[in-house]
Amino acid sequence: MKIFNYRILLLLSVLLVFQSCTKDFDEINDNPNYPTVDEANPALILPKILFETGNEMTADIAWGTGNILAQLVATNNFTGTDRYLLGTYEGTWNLFYRNMRDANNLLSLAEASGNGGYQAAALTMRAWMLANLTEMYGDIPYSEALKGKEDEFQPKYDKQADIYTAILKDLEDAVSAANKGGSMNGDIMYNGNIDQWAKLANSLRMRYLMRLENKWGELGIDGAAQMQAIVSSGVHFLSNDDNGAVPYLEGTNRWPLNTSRVGSFDEKRMSQRIETVLKDLNDPRMNILFREVDNPSSNEFVGVPNGLSEDEASNFNGGANNQSRLGTRFREEPAAVEMMMMHYSELMFIVAEAVEKGYISGTTADFYNAGVEANMNYLGIDDASGYLANPDVALITEPLKRIGVQKWLSLFMVGNEAWFDYRRTGQPALTPGSSASLTELPSRIQYPGSEQVLNESNYNAAVASQGVDEITTKMWLLQ
Repeated sequence: MKIFNYRILLLLSVLLVFQSCTKDFDEINDNPNYPTVDEANPALILPKILFETGNEMTADIAWGTGNILAQLVATNNFTGTDRYLLGTYEGTWNLFYRNMRDANNLLSLAEASGNGGYQAAALTMRAWMLANLTEMYGDIPYSEALKGKEDEFQPKYDKQADIYTAILKDLEDAVSAANKGGSMNGDIMYNGNIDQWAKLANSLRMRYLMRLENKWGELGIDGAAQMQAIVSSGVHFLSNDDNGAVPYLEGTNRWPLNTSRVGSFDEKRMSQRIETVLKDLNDPRMNILFREVDNPSSNEFVGVPNGLSEDEASNFNGGANNQSRLGTRFREEPAAVEMMMMHYSELMFIVAEAVEKGYISGTTADFYNAGVEANMNYLGIDDASGYLANPDVALITEPLKRIGVQKWLSLFMVGNEAWFDYRRTGQPALTPGSSASLTELPSRIQYPGSEQVLNESNYNAAVASQGVDEITTKMWLLQ
């Protein structure tokens, strides 16, 4: 009996130890590198969103697509984008959706803690990312797309009209959230200054309200009244110090083209279109944005026509030594370029246009001049008075055309904004090149191929509603 009892006691002891170990193991078996949302640190989420999206829109999109489609630059090698042989930008699609989910997580944390600063940042960034995606593709997944990673998750596509309604609401809510206050760490754009986030949100509202000007009635909004209220509030960009820009640094996070292979830099050249504009206006920005040709016997600036074939572009004007490369700030100066979401000069041109169209009160020339001066100052030109006195620059005739041209120049290296705005204004006049695949500029980007495979039914529904999935299809915004 004693032996039997000992065996029972031994068995019970083993079971108790096993249960204890199992409990301890369950308690410690948490991956510290994969915290739940409520354990995440806002100070680590926000800089990740800012840098990833800012770098994508600058080093990849502005450099490789936006400047080219808007004919601010041309290419003399690998001319596919110049000829509108565009890809689907699946990398940008995935990166932005990933970061919009992060913005949602940041917003949840901020709401739980009552931190208005992080709320404002999360709402503003979500709106800006959403705007970039819908302006590239048209109808896109949104209301069902940001719920996190789920097996076989297939979100529906939202109508572009509904998406813009959400964008405007997020930006308006961001301004209200900023009024709550709250300390912020990890803010690599505004260093925790919540007032600056409110200014950015309202300035972005001005951008999207103007872009929607032909759709105000359909959306049921008084866009002019909203624009006037923003301007009257004073809560918007007031100088270049307010720019929505994340700086590249001279260390690890430097401007990528500073250290990339020289071929990646040298294939971008002054476009013939911008050459004509800058020379006609005797514009001092030419010496900053571009450099004279490398041929020592020729002291001049020469642009390359957009949309040429590989051979035509590489051999234009006698070859690469006789074509102007981009300025030193884009190669030799590691911290000269910034990841720009929006700058003060763009806002001033938006306000100038709104005044000229009678949407808001004011003097058109005052805001136009402020926009020109702001962009000159941003590029290191201290005095713009002589330039503004030029009869071909001053707002004497054709005010909307001159506002559009100056705004186009100012949007150099600002994501796809110059292309997006051209689709609305038609300024300046841009013509596809001789070897381009289209007779007009593209209207949109095609949906990523993964959507056709992994989200087929919703993709098909979107195409049936919006139109054939081609780069010439006019999205709702452009109809």
